[in-house]
Amino acid sequence: MRIGIDFGTSYTAAAAYVDGVVRHISFRGNSQFRTAVFMPEKPVDTTLFDDTAYDQAVVSNQASASIAHSKAMGDYEEAASKIRVYYRTLAKDGDLTEEGAKEQISLALSALKKPVPPSPEAIKKATLAAAKRDWVQQQLDQGRTSSVSIDESAVFGEEAIEEFFSYEAGRLIQSPKSMLGFKLGAPQREAILQIVSNILCHIRRAASDQLGVDVTEAIIGRPVLFRSSMGPEGSNQAVRLLEEAAARAGFKFVDFLHEPAAAAITYHAQSPDANRTLVVDVGGGTTDITVGLVGGHTEVPHLEETWGLAKGGTDVDLGLSLRTVMPIFGKGQCSLLAPVYVNAAMVSDLNRQKDFRDTKLTGVPAPFQKRLLTLQRNGVTVRLNRDVELLKVALSNDAEAGVSLDYIESGLQASATTSDLECGYERFLRSFDDLLSQVSKETAHSRPTVVFLTGGMSRAPYIEQAVRRHFSTVQVVHGDASLGVVGGLAIHAARSMWLSKVQ
Repeated sequence: MRIGIDFGTSYTAAAAYVDGVVRHISFRGNSQFRTAVFMPEKPVDTTLFDDTAYDQAVVSNQASASIAHSKAMGDYEEAASKIRVYYRTLAKDGDLTEEGAKEQISLALSALKKPVPPSPEAIKKATLAAAKRDWVQQQLDQGRTSSVSIDESAVFGEEAIEEFFSYEAGRLIQSPKSMLGFKLGAPQREAILQIVSNILCHIRRAASDQLGVDVTEAIIGRPVLFRSSMGPEGSNQAVRLLEEAAARAGFKFVDFLHEPAAAAITYHAQSPDANRTLVVDVGGGTTDITVGLVGGHTEVPHLEETWGLAKGGTDVDLGLSLRTVMPIFGKGQCSLLAPVYVNAAMVSDLNRQKDFRDTKLTGVPAPFQKRLLTLQRNGVTVRLNRDVELLKVALSNDAEAGVSLDYIESGLQASATTSDLECGYERFLRSFDDLLSQVSKETAHSRPTVVFLTGGMSRAPYIEQAVRRHFSTVQVVHGDASLGVVGGLAIHAARSMWLSKVQ
């Protein structure tokens, strides 16, 4: 059987087209998993860990967090009151107008971060993670390790990030797709191949178990342009590495399809009417667009042209991290230069991550030095990046949001507002706007009547707003943000396999 694989920068999914229905492969009950893998140096059988033994500790920590938040709110209200009194006094004395005072108060209060309480579930998760870490270390100290190989003990998705914190040693990597197009030395190349092949093997095994056949063939989605430091050759290298990793994972045949073309196939299968359609796929690492006649009763959509941008949601994460999270680690407040914090925030770039871990912190003042030393531990930046992503998602709906950074320092929290998010996505949105402008000019002779939006970032309201600035009269259709590509890959996989048999 031939399946479709959407090997994404942030999330990965797989599906098969069986008897006219797209059947999604399940990963721990979900149709996708975070593209992250952890390989412990010495595996432990963590199924023996009993989290119910820590119920009292959870309750105690939740109570302590409530008290700490009440104190933080008291401090915040006191500081806010002083700000209001100060500027109102200036206005009363004639040194500021009433409107000027209101404006200054608003600016000062927006800079004053309002404490956001961590949810009871987040506290429970952090408590159990700490308990599990202590338990694993006890097992390791007592020599109770598992006999499985390192590759067989690999953990994927959200669990990879959580599992990392239970071990002292091991390798945690997120978004390996982002490194495929970069210049790699021999050790880096081998490391990336091992990680990607582990992920593809995880997919192949899950698909084989659920479909009841040995799955050895796949169509893998690819962006129009991979993120790269080598121009077009970077995309060629990325494809070669994926082919080699797939072969290691047990696939005997793989082929590739542009991700926006796969999304077009998904929409084609859903739309009874043919329309000139612009398919916009905004993912974690790349943004891809295609245009053509999609829908109706033809077997496949008729696509004419594609465009690509090697930027996506992770660029928004970077901008938000530098603005709201890295100042907690001293950005703009100590002698370390901005590139150090960029290196820390770019979790998908192995070279930058190594440079950050090698950065000397002599002379960095408290509390930043201790926080940075914790952040330099292998894999901690990945967990921090996940929390930045959670902030980004929350701010798409809420005016303010916060996340606990207890794994860095007890009681430490990062908070952000929608204005922080706007600053965070400014650079990405400028590039996205330029791409849409180019597409608009090149489709002026035959304008699309429908825009089909998909990809994880398509949920963000500012993505649709940008599209409407350039295509104001079109009908905007929102596809499944997570699974809009993989369904088309599955349909194409089944069709291509059938064609190979009849030819």
